[in-house]
Amino acid sequence: MKRRYYFMDVLNIIATLAVIFLHTSEFAFNYEPTLRWGVAVVIQIAFIWAVPIFFMISGANLLNYRERYDTKTFFKKRLGKVLVPFLAWSLIWYIFNHFYFLNHDWGIRNFFDLLMHGQIQAVFWFFYFIIPFYFAVPFLSLITTRENKKTVLYVIAWFILGVGIVGYTHSLRATPLDSFFSNMPLIMSTGIGFFFAGWYLQQFPPAKLQKKWYALGSVLAFLFMLGLTVYMLHQAGKTINAVYSIFSIGGFFLPLGIWVYVRDALENWEPSPKMATWLKRLSGASLGVYVIHEFIIYIAENTYHLQAGSWWHIIVFPWFVWVLSIAITLALQKIPVINRLMP
Repeated sequence: MKRRYYFMDVLNIIATLAVIFLHTSEFAFNYEPTLRWGVAVVIQIAFIWAVPIFFMISGANLLNYRERYDTKTFFKKRLGKVLVPFLAWSLIWYIFNHFYFLNHDWGIRNFFDLLMHGQIQAVFWFFYFIIPFYFAVPFLSLITTRENKKTVLYVIAWFILGVGIVGYTHSLRATPLDSFFSNMPLIMSTGIGFFFAGWYLQQFPPAKLQKKWYALGSVLAFLFMLGLTVYMLHQAGKTINAVYSIFSIGGFFLPLGIWVYVRDALENWEPSPKMATWLKRLSGASLGVYVIHEFIIYIAENTYHLQAGSWWHIIVFPWFVWVLSIAITLALQKIPVINRLMP
């Protein structure tokens, strides 16, 4: 029987909350010389690790799937839990956009065109990384073995260089990625560095001194992105949100320290049966929260005329959205058939 790592449940839960904080602090994208804008920017940078943590959890859990079951079982488990909800909720969002935002250009052909180009719901970009990763896991899992430790580190190192430094620099300069790196197989695709990093840190936990270096790396990553944001603001006169992209050197190292800290604090934690049940339920609600929280944000903003730059919207509103999203998700998970959309 596979051991349950409760620190991953905790990471999953707080990462879900962090995603909502990111989506309720988008006021940061519109520069305004106020304290509220500054706080919104800090939130954007401080919580940018959320989706990378999801990727790392997937890598830690799935890249060794061969130790537990065969590839057919793997696809049955993963695609049923993610692909079906993705398609269903994309359709639901497509219908919602038509009636709520009065998007008149709609139909089956338009739906599939938007679906294939990731234009139905902006926050669904996550699926366009995680689903291709699932299809790649059968061959990636042949690389991620303890015997191939150096090969895994090699891939991660090239990801840091190609995506975190070279690609990031081109992004800041708004120039195309050079042919050398853009044509490099595997390294430049699907956030592979995060998936491999999750597997690596789970298989090879850092020693005591190394943990301090990971913590320092996260702090420096945050300060680097914050400092560069301020610098670019003065240079361009506007917020350059590409500065705190997850596909940057800072965006890569920030989640590593968070992972190491939470794992170190909770690795041997054995919660009470009641607490363990709730951790499992809340962690299991993360995908549901991800697909429905924007409904709540949109409807609440338009119904109650919420100002994106208000303290309430930046600090209090995300907690409300998180709690309500969890409540709705847990309720839907109890309804037959519909619970297939909330795995």
